[in-house]
This record gives sequence, structure tokens and C-alpha cells, in this order.
Amino acid sequence: MQTNDFILKRIRPSWRPHVVIGAGIVIQFTYGLVYTFGNILPYLVSYFRWYIDPSQTSGSFIWLQSLMGGIPFAMLAGGYIEKRIGARRGIILASTIYTGFIALSYYTVQYSFILLLLSLELFQVLVQWLRHRIGFVSGLVTAGFGSGAFVLAPLQTKYINPDNFSADKDGYFTQVELLERVPKLFLVMACLFAVLQFVAVFFIGEPSYTEVVEQEEEESHPDQPSVNEEEPPVLSCKEAMLSGTCAVFFCSLFLNGVYVQTISGLYKAFGQTFIKDDFFLATVNSLAAASNCMSRVIWGLVADKTSYQSAMSVACAVGAALMWTLGAVKLAEQPMLFLIWVCLMYWAVGATYSLVPYAVHHSFGATHFGIVYGFVQLSLPFSGITTALCSQFLLSTIGYEMLFAVIAGTICTSFFLTSLVLQHTKYGKVVC
Repeated sequence: MQTNDFILKRIRPSWRPHVVIGAGIVIQFTYGLVYTFGNILPYLVSYFRWYIDPSQTSGSFIWLQSLMGGIPFAMLAGGYIEKRIGARRGIILASTIYTGFIALSYYTVQYSFILLLLSLELFQVLVQWLRHRIGFVSGLVTAGFGSGAFVLAPLQTKYINPDNFSADKDGYFTQVELLERVPKLFLVMACLFAVLQFVAVFFIGEPSYTEVVEQEEEESHPDQPSVNEEEPPVLSCKEAMLSGTCAVFFCSLFLNGVYVQTISGLYKAFGQTFIKDDFFLATVNSLAAASNCMSRVIWGLVADKTSYQSAMSVACAVGAALMWTLGAVKLAEQPMLFLIWVCLMYWAVGATYSLVPYAVHHSFGATHFGIVYGFVQLSLPFSGITTALCSQFLLSTIGYEMLFAVIAGTICTSFFLTSLVLQHTKYGKVVC
């Protein structure tokens, strides 16, 4: 594939798609800090209780996870910025802000930093290299985002808690030597991310437009049926965002987001109520992240072979069943069973961020993908607020088991929207 990019055109053409996608995976890996929130939550709460405010709890700290979702309007700006300054410059801007705020957190000891500013353009650029495999590329690149916790979680635990101290009966750490390491963790992560981003950003670029068109024409075979072959309509941003199809995607992402943020934020705090081995709980996060990483690729392939509706319906049904039965895992008091359950839940989680961009792209096309998907992403702050409110006010009243039962209802509702409502919307049939 041809390109006008100064760096990429010096790479063998057959290697270029793989190099660009590989660089994208590395950058998304550095953006995957959010999936380690559940691992570092007990450390952060313990630090704040020791150093700042003794009244802080795990439930109240879920608000920080919402802030880790970044400023949603930056997602809307991503498509516009990519067109104005290009993919590489946009990602340099995003990465500089992102990594800089992580380093700044060493001083502020809080998570009010901008996460994934303009990173939406990354998916938009990488999709152009393999346009005939949108679901696969979406899953592959977002797998990089999900894989961050696989490496980061055990490193975080080894750095903060090398002696494998156990939390007290309330789930908080009181060892001073452990708590003093918490702020320094942000500097360590910032340095690691800066190095990876610096190398990867040189290999982010776009193919030439004429080459993309020629490839699409060559790979179009009328006698070879394929799933979701129908071309999406050419719509304005307003038409797409005001459509019933977009409303279903918006609601589905909101409902799934509540599920995702609950399990990723509270799994370790819940596990600490019956598992005292901190290293084991970090391993749970690491393996769950690996499960999430692999699932994103597989969900994308499933959508390519079947449809968005089929893949998302299965993911929602499985996710709801797992969360409804999570309380029974505690009764069994089997750490390995807890590990399996969390990994399976993260497997279901992987579908959300792999399949929704796939569906938006297929339903409304690539022209305004960044802005339309950015609009759909505006549902995530509402997911964060809902999760935080439930965690802060319901958790202390009804406990983890009942809270999980309530949250399972959200992804169950998403199942009904996807399986029963989507196909009746104007632009939803193309992904059903």
C-alpha cells in the first residue's frame, strides 16, 4: 500500500499496514491505565485516608475512575483535529497531555487528568489501512488499550507492595512504607509511557487516498457474498446523531459502560473481602486484562463473520449472567474460581469498545466517523456518574452482592436494545 508519509514510505509496502497497526497497539497500550484502576484503588484510598481524608472509602473513589475517562468533548474534537493537523501531530499532542498529567499526579495525588485526548483519530487512521477488515482492526487496536493492565497491574503491585502486605479487615492498607510509595508510582508510569509513545508515534501515518480507493475496487467481488456488504448512507453529522440508530448505540454504550466501570473499579475491593493475597489479586487483574485483550480481537472477527447485533447480544447476555452470579463466588471462597469469573467478565467487557465503533462505522460511514462516534462516547460520562452514585450511596447500604445484581440489570437492558430494538431503526439493519 502506498503512502506519502516521509517515514512510512521508506518501509517495504507489504509491511506498512502491520507496522502502522503495531505502532497503534503500542500507543493504545500506554492509554490503558484506566483498566488498572481496580488494582490501584485500594492503595489510593488507603493513601488518602492516611494522608488527607480519613473518611474516604472505595465507593467514593469510583468518582476518580469517571475522571479517568477524560473530557468527553475531546473525543468529539478528535476527528476535527485529525483533519486539521494530521494523525501524527494529533497523537503527539494527545500523548504529551496525557503523559504530562500522569507525571503531574505525583504532586496532586489525584486522577483528574485528561485521558485519551484525541485518541479516537488513532482508530480512524488505522482502519484506513485495512478497510475490508474493520471489525478485526477495531478489535486489534483496542486490544492494545485493553492489554495495558496485563503488564501494568503486576508492576504497580510489585512497586507499591513488594512485601505483599495484606489489607486490614476493612480493606485498607495501613503500612507507612507502602503508602509512601503511592505518589512515586505516577512518575514511574509517566516515564514508561513517554518512551513507548516517543518510539511508536514515528510509525503512525495514513495511506494515500487513491491507493485506498483502488484497493477497495480490487477487493470488491460481486460473486462472493459477504456479511454486512451494504454500503452505509452518506449522512450529515446532524442526521446521524439525531437518528434512532445512533440513540440505540448511545444507550447501549451508556448501559455497558456502567457494567464495565463497576467491575473494573470494584473487583479488587470485593476480592479483598475474602482473599488476603495482594499478589494474587494483582495477578487476577493481569490475566483479566489479557482476557479482555484477546476478546477484543475475537469480538471484532465475530462481528465481521456474523453481525454487530449477534456479537453484542451474546456479550451482553454472558456479562449479565456472570455479574448476577458473582456473589456466589464469594460464598465458595475459592480464589481460583474468582479468577475465572473476573476473566470471563472482562472477556464480555471487551465486546463493548470493539463492537460499538465497528457498528457506528458500518451504519454511518467513515466520512464523519470521528465526530459521530465522539458523540456516542458522550454517554460514558453519564455511565461514570451513575456508577459513582451507585457505588457511593448503594454499596454501603446493600453490599457488593446486591450492587452487582443491580448493575447486571443495565447490561441486560442493553441486550434487549440490541436484539429487539436496533433492527427496527432506520440505519440499524446494516449491522443486524
